[in-house]
Amino acid sequence: MARLEAIYRDEMWLSCMAEIEAAEDERRYCKHDISHLMDVARIAYIYSLEEDLKLARDVIYAAALLHDIGRSAEYRSGVSHDEAGAIAAAEILSRSHFTENERAAIINSIRNHRGSNCVSEDSSNALQVIIKRADKQSRLCFACEASETCNWSEEKKNHSIEY
Repeated sequence: MARLEAIYRDEMWLSCMAEIEAAEDERRYCKHDISHLMDVARIAYIYSLEEDLKLARDVIYAAALLHDIGRSAEYRSGVSHDEAGAIAAAEILSRSHFTENERAAIINSIRNHRGSNCVSEDSSNALQVIIKRADKQSRLCFACEASETCNWSEEKKNHSIEY
């Protein structure tokens, strides 16, 4: 999967990930590290298979690897990580071999992976839908020592294992 290697070896991606790691060094709550990104990738891929979405595995993994990349800018300047992430991802993806349509779908999934931005579950935005769902599902609230003080509502928290 050379196209993914181009992402996780990209100097900008590595720099952003190092900034995120440093900013979250003493964080009690869920982190946005490579383990989280890979959990999102794997869960999103499971969704893709279960729902017969016909999405390329490396496109799903690329979206997952990049979906929180904007956290570095958010920690530095307070900008929205989904918007900053879309900008950073566009630059990183420009150095990869994804097609223009694939890059657009990946960037759209990053820009719309949280909040109410992702409302329609039609096939035209399947990637953003499964990235958003996988992002939430990846969290291990049921086993988290900081769950009591987490800002996620009880309704939003994952109270059991599903994926």
